[in-house]
Amino acid sequence: MSNQPFLASDHNDTPVISNRRRLLMVMIGSIIAAFGLDMFLVPNGFIAGGITGISALAFQVTGLATGKFLFMLNLPLIIILFQQADRELAVRATTGLAVFSTCSLLLHPLPPLVEGGAIAAGLGGFFLGLGIGIAIKHGAILDILLHLPKIHSPLRAIISKLRLSNAGIIINLFVLSLAGMLLGLEQAMYSAIACLMALEAARLTASGYSLKREIVIHSFHTREIQNSLEQMLGRKSLSLHILNDPATLAKQQPDQLLIYHIHVMEMIRLKSIVRNIDPSASIFVSPLRQKS
Repeated sequence: MSNQPFLASDHNDTPVISNRRRLLMVMIGSIIAAFGLDMFLVPNGFIAGGITGISALAFQVTGLATGKFLFMLNLPLIIILFQQADRELAVRATTGLAVFSTCSLLLHPLPPLVEGGAIAAGLGGFFLGLGIGIAIKHGAILDILLHLPKIHSPLRAIISKLRLSNAGIIINLFVLSLAGMLLGLEQAMYSAIACLMALEAARLTASGYSLKREIVIHSFHTREIQNSLEQMLGRKSLSLHILNDPATLAKQQPDQLLIYHIHVMEMIRLKSIVRNIDPSASIFVSPLRQKS
């Protein structure tokens, strides 16, 4: 199974299936984001920056449901997408925001799953960021002010044209400061935790964080290690030219290096096999980053 994001077309899927799959993932991301917002953050008086945070803050001031503000404040984004982007991207964005707002309205009357504190702020920020990241990864934006460094084109081009990178930071700081004045310093502190958690979860999700790792083994017994890993794990060593850090080749002899791409669940067994053959072998582990 490929670990590439659905935003990149699957060679075995027709364009229609691929678009439907992306639309489904955008809807799932929207539901997750609404779950984090209205089951953890809003009922506890926490906000998380961006348009979402402004909407939550507006609820605290006016008493109107957060979902109403979410759609109204993001409406300019939808108009811009229909003007500057292709129709499919605009449809995904509209669908994502509609599902996000609707689910927020449906969840709004329910009590929070966790009452107050850092746990509620952390969980709310995590689910909100996870949902936003899933949507961005599959071609939609739920909150344009939660700017992320690894957004796929054409979303990145649209954000660049709007020059929202620095403006987003200023607005987020203003929203958190305003929360401190209106809600109190304690609420603002928990809101900052939620904002940081949302940004990090969204960044990792949108950038295609992988559960695979690149393993580089330096040993004087590469032939024995290579044969054992192929027999016991079914893994063949890869070409050294695909290293994430090509400078490693200059530091070591090529015939003393082996490289593997494995799942995190295989790491313990791989290390055990290598150590049994060569206890002094060096094993370097790094995340396997997806190429954009």
